[in-house]
Amino acid sequence: MKSTERIISRSDCVAIIGCGHVGAQSAYSLIQRGVAREVVMVDLDERRAEGEAMDLRHAVPLSRPVRVWGGNYEEAARAAIVVITAGVGGRPGESRLDLLGRNVVVVRAILKRLIEAGFDGIVLMTTNPVDVLAQVAQEESGLPTARVIGSGTVLDTARLRAMLGDALGVEARSIHAHIIGEHGDSEIAVWSAARVAGVPIKDFCGDSDCPDFDDLLRRVRRAAPDIIERKGYTSFAIASCVARICEAILRDERTVLPVSTMMRGQYGIDGIYLSSPCVVGRNGVERVIELPLDAMEHAGLHASAKVLRQTLTGLRSAA
Repeated sequence: MKSTERIISRSDCVAIIGCGHVGAQSAYSLIQRGVAREVVMVDLDERRAEGEAMDLRHAVPLSRPVRVWGGNYEEAARAAIVVITAGVGGRPGESRLDLLGRNVVVVRAILKRLIEAGFDGIVLMTTNPVDVLAQVAQEESGLPTARVIGSGTVLDTARLRAMLGDALGVEARSIHAHIIGEHGDSEIAVWSAARVAGVPIKDFCGDSDCPDFDDLLRRVRRAAPDIIERKGYTSFAIASCVARICEAILRDERTVLPVSTMMRGQYGIDGIYLSSPCVVGRNGVERVIELPLDAMEHAGLHASAKVLRQTLTGLRSAA
């Protein structure tokens, strides 16, 4: 059987490009959740992709029936979703723009090969800085903006809810609070719309018992560096985000997730990728939900958009 004949159903296949910690753990999360019937692993190091696929296959009898293998771009191009986790890490003293410049080269090369192979599905970007690279991927591929998605602040929002749950003594899934804007230091928490069981968060906890909201946001922003300082990388939480987004797409759930997508006038922002709650389904981003913001939150979101726009402008100027 030829390798390109191994895909049974394009609608149930996810390709992961980049078999590092995030890519491998994302594949594992997809398998454990039973999200996809097929997972194809692609990496510049073909033996690494094959090795990860072999290891994952041995987990299949203990979880869900999934076909997983190390493949190529021709196979990846037939997938419903391509998850891009490939990228390079930062060097000591390297600027954000320099790191972006190196990762842009990686992302553009991946998109070029996918499009040449006939890919016409959905791209899910996780490589950082994710908002700018998702926009680069959309421009490079020519795919509709709805079908090029960044993992955005899904992870930041999960972190915020986990921390709020600990502070309030409430299970995190009962908390509705969002991080929006850049996946990075300029992101904002929408406290004015935060709820516990429909009750505004400040009413729920009472003025005297409310956690320090500024400190919570600082901890969310510092979460990745704090984890990396201890274990060297992050993988489990972002992989869970990848699996959740893929699940929403493949099952056409039309669930609301704060992914990164193109703004078309929402919040008075246009022409830039950033995160806001979105309805996610079979066609990718089905709708962008504009949260009601107070004046401070509105200013913070515009400041975040400015950071992203300046980064994108700097990238284009350096090209």
